[in-house]
Amino acid sequence: MKNIIRFRTRQWRVLEIMAGFCLLLNMACTHKNSSSCIVDVSKPGVEVAPICRGQELEEFNHGLEGGLYAQMINNPSFEEVSDWYGTSGPTKYWGTVLPGSSAGTISGQTSANTGLINSHQVHCVKLAVTSVASGNVGLRNDGFWGMKLENNTTYKVSFWAKKGSNFSGTLTAKLESSGGTSYASKTFTPTTSWAHYTCDFVTSGITSVSGNNRFVIYASATGDVYFDVVTIMPPTWKNHGCRIDIAQKVDSMHLAFLAYPGGFDAHWASYDYCRRWKESIGPLEQRGGSTSYCWGYKNDLYFGTDEFFQLAEDLGAEPMYVFTAGIFSDGCTTLPIVYTPIESMSVVTKDILDFLQYCNGDTLTPWGAVRAANGHKAPYNLQYVEIGAENNHRANDSAAYAQRYRIIHDTIIKYYPDMKIAFNGQLYGEQYDPDKKKTFNDHHGDEVSHPEGQSFWAVDDHFLSNDNSGRYNFYDSANCDPGISKFMIQEYCSSHKGMAANVDADFSDALADGIFMLGCEKNSERMSWTGYGNFGSIVGHGDFGANLLWFDAVSCYGNPGYYMHTTLFGNNHGTRILPFTAKTKNTYFSASVDTAAGKNDILVKAVNKTDNSEVVDITLSGASDVNPVGHYTVITAANDATNSIENPTNVHPTTGTFIAGGRFTYTFPARSINVLRINAVK
Repeated sequence: MKNIIRFRTRQWRVLEIMAGFCLLLNMACTHKNSSSCIVDVSKPGVEVAPICRGQELEEFNHGLEGGLYAQMINNPSFEEVSDWYGTSGPTKYWGTVLPGSSAGTISGQTSANTGLINSHQVHCVKLAVTSVASGNVGLRNDGFWGMKLENNTTYKVSFWAKKGSNFSGTLTAKLESSGGTSYASKTFTPTTSWAHYTCDFVTSGITSVSGNNRFVIYASATGDVYFDVVTIMPPTWKNHGCRIDIAQKVDSMHLAFLAYPGGFDAHWASYDYCRRWKESIGPLEQRGGSTSYCWGYKNDLYFGTDEFFQLAEDLGAEPMYVFTAGIFSDGCTTLPIVYTPIESMSVVTKDILDFLQYCNGDTLTPWGAVRAANGHKAPYNLQYVEIGAENNHRANDSAAYAQRYRIIHDTIIKYYPDMKIAFNGQLYGEQYDPDKKKTFNDHHGDEVSHPEGQSFWAVDDHFLSNDNSGRYNFYDSANCDPGISKFMIQEYCSSHKGMAANVDADFSDALADGIFMLGCEKNSERMSWTGYGNFGSIVGHGDFGANLLWFDAVSCYGNPGYYMHTTLFGNNHGTRILPFTAKTKNTYFSASVDTAAGKNDILVKAVNKTDNSEVVDITLSGASDVNPVGHYTVITAANDATNSIENPTNVHPTTGTFIAGGRFTYTFPARSINVLRINAVK
C-alpha cells in the first residue's frame, strides 16, 4: 500500500472540507448513534476466500440438458426410457406432422428390431409412413418446452438416418414455426445404411423471437425411415456449446471454482446404475449417457467431461471433480442404498485413476491420448476433487463412507500426491418437500462420522435450510473443530417455502443467505469456497428448488440470491480481510481491502434483514487520506419480492455515492444488501 500515489484534486479537498463540516454539525446537533462499526484498516489479514464464487453443476431441473448446454432437441438419442411417472419411452417429446389425410406413426426400436448405429445406442426411432396423399409426413420435436429461433442466425443441424427397403423418397429437414412456416430447410437422400447428415441452417423470414417453433424431418414417400442422435446447436458462448445468455449470467459471477458432477450424479456402487464418465466423452453418437434416472429423466451426457473442463477454462475457474465413494443412496426414489463391497473397490478406484489420467496425463498415456484425440491436447491440470456427495450425513452411510473414502483417498494420493481432496461433511437443514414426502432434518455430530484420522484438504458442509441467517457466526473459531482447517460449502440455500419442485426463493431468502455468507467471508481463514445449492432450472419443469437461475427456451433470469452473490461477492471481491468490531441491532458486516488492479478500496459489506433501517457510525481506524466520496451498491425490496421471466430485474442492485471519510454515518435501509466502497490510503 506504501506505493500508492497520493494525488488529490481541488474538488477532492473541497468535498473533504464539506464532509468534515457535515460530520461536525451532525456530532454537535445529535447524540452519538448507539450502533457502530469500527474497521481496522491498518491490519489487513488473510486473503479473502472466494465466498459465493464457486458453483456446483449437477444435472437436475434440466439445469444443463435444456439449460446451460445449448443443444435444442429434447430426447435427442431416443433413450428417454424411465422416469418417476411411468410416462417415458424412446419417443417421449417426439411427435408427427400429418397434413390432411397423410398418415404415419413413430415407434421406438432396439437391436431386436433393426441394426443400430453402434453399441452405445440402445434405441432409435422408426417413422413408418403409410400415406402422403395430402403432403409429406414429418418427425417433429418442439425442443425443451419451446425452441427459440432468431432471424438470420446459423443453426448447426445433425442427425443419423437410414431407410428401409420400402422407402424410395427423400428427407427434408426444416426449422419452422409451430404452425408450419418454414425458416430454413435442406433435402437429403437416405440409404439403407446408417449415415450422418449435417447442415448449417441460416434462418430467414422470422419477424419476432419466440419459442413457438419446431424441428421437423419430412419424408416424401411411404415406407420406413430410421433416425437417431438428432441435434441442433445455435450460436454458443465462446463457440464451446453453452447457451449464450445463461453462460453470460454465470460469467458475471466471477467464479473461482466450478464443481461437477455433484449430488446424486456422483452416486453409484456398480456400473449397472450410474453416471459413466467414459460415456460422456467423444462424438455424441458414442455417448450412451447415464443409466441413473434419479431425477426422473435421462442424462444424455452431451454436457460431459470435456464440456465441463472447457467451461471452467472459459470462466477462468478452477475445476473440481466429484467422484463416487462407492455408495449409491438415492433420496429421490425408493431404490435401496447400495455399497460397493470392500473387496470390489478396485472397480471404483480403477475408474477414478483412468479419469485422472484422462484429465492430467500427457499424450503418451493411454487416456491422455484419448483426451488429445477428443480435441484437448494439453492436460486439464485437475487439482481439486471430492470423494462422494452427501454420503456422510446419513447414519447408515457414515461408517461405510469413512471406510471407502480412505481406500479411494490413499489410491489417489499414491499416484497424485499433490491432489487436494475434499471429505463429505454434514448436511444441515430444516426442509420439507411435500411432493416427495421427504424431510431434511438437522444433522449433528453424533450422527455423522467425524473425519478424525482421515486426511483431507477441506470438509464439505451443505446447508439446505428455511433460514440460514442464524449461522453468521457458524464458522467462528470458537465453534469449529480445531482438527478441520478448511471448510467448503458446495451447497447452501435458504428457502422458507421449502425445496419442492419449482419453488423459487424470494428476497427474504437472499437476505438470510447474505448474512450467512458474510459470516463465512469474515472467517476466510477457514473457508475454501462456497456456492449456491441449485444452479438452474427450466421454469415449470424443475425437480427440486430453489434455483439461482431460471430459464425458458427464450430467456433467463437470476433469482434475488443471484444478485446477492454478484453484489456482495462477485463484483466486490476483496483482497484481504480487515478486522472490525460491530455493535449493531439489525445489521451484519464483513470488511476487506481491495488492492486488485492498483486499487486501494475499503469494502464494508452489510445486510439488514429486518423491517427497520439502522443508522451506524462507521470508523476506518488507521486510515489516512480517505476519499470523502464513497460509492454504494444496494438491493432493497419487499420480503416476498422475486424475479421472473416477465420481470427479470424486479429485484436488482442500484448504485450511487455517499459522503464518506475516516469516520462517517450511514443508514442501512430496512431489508437491504449493501456494499460501501471507499478509497483510502493506509
